[in-house]
Amino acid sequence: MIEPFWEPQERIDGDLPPSGHVDRLRAALERATAARLPAGAPVAVTLSGGVDSSLVTALAAKLHTHPVHTYSISFGDELPNELAYSGLVATHCGTVHRVLRVDGAQVAGRLADTVALLDNPVGDPLTVPNLMLAEAVAADGMTVALNGEGGDPVFGGPKNLPMLMFELHRDDPAPAARADAYLRSYRKCGEDLPRLLTPEARAALAGAPSLRRLVQPYLDGPMSAQLNRLLHLNLRTKGAHHILPKVERLTAARGVQARAPLFAPEVVDVAFAVPPRLKLADGQEKVVLKQAVADLLPDTIVVRPKSGMRVPVQQWLRGPLRDLAHDALLSRPAADRGLLRRDVVAGWLAGRGSVHARHGAKTWLVLTLELWLRAHVD
Repeated sequence: MIEPFWEPQERIDGDLPPSGHVDRLRAALERATAARLPAGAPVAVTLSGGVDSSLVTALAAKLHTHPVHTYSISFGDELPNELAYSGLVATHCGTVHRVLRVDGAQVAGRLADTVALLDNPVGDPLTVPNLMLAEAVAADGMTVALNGEGGDPVFGGPKNLPMLMFELHRDDPAPAARADAYLRSYRKCGEDLPRLLTPEARAALAGAPSLRRLVQPYLDGPMSAQLNRLLHLNLRTKGAHHILPKVERLTAARGVQARAPLFAPEVVDVAFAVPPRLKLADGQEKVVLKQAVADLLPDTIVVRPKSGMRVPVQQWLRGPLRDLAHDALLSRPAADRGLLRRDVVAGWLAGRGSVHARHGAKTWLVLTLELWLRAHVD
């Protein structure tokens, strides 16, 4: 019998004042970070400049008795980046800071080998940068790298807002409507499957259960607050089956342990004791988390809206990755596999059929799927 190792529980403490929740969370963050610092050795932190990685950097600098090294990514001076923010945090916290340049040619040259390191075909554009960060950490002689993963799925990041708006305005009370809306909110390939899959693939999947079965149990319970349902689902899907295994697998391939204090069970339990209004309020995300670390960081970092690491996927697919994508997706092995319709994929590669910003992300998904299948199935 398979039993869960741990499952977050909703125990909202409505009697505790907001300041009490802030203090309790701060204590939990300090304990979780301290427990993940390597004894007697320097520590690395991957630093994007967002509030999550910045607060982990600040806590590591405050609690560790050895040097803290921070690592940030640049995709090129001509592209939008967060380097001003990550540099500000590194200077504020007194870390040894290093910026790694990752260009499209490097990604094209290393994508197939990087995807092969993954146990599942995770279609994340940060796979090669994640591996290169691990290599830089290992080259500098460190074996532990902290990261800021977990802030959004634990404390109410902005990606929950579309689903909360849907809940306010939906007129279909059926549970399936909520699950279908969540799947649409990914804006990946879910709605494209009817025309993307070949007739043979659709026939093979005709009797398969709907994808909504993976999300509906969380969206309909057991938690009472809708935001907590979304966070619970994000923890189990984006966290446990995407973020954590991807980062840990790629860093472990270079002898580095990735550790995520914001995903610590103790921190998650504290987060689920916080009333939802203290996590996402008036359109501001992660309110209680920001308040808990406001004294550790410059105001610019705490109050800035989330932008995320903007990976230039579409530029890469039009440039350095163009030949790789065409050779892989329009090849004879891909056709013989019988999964994806060649005409649809060719249209995506040519930029036809969509001008939406997610078009490049969808092409990236099918490209990494094909490369993963070559490594693990062929």
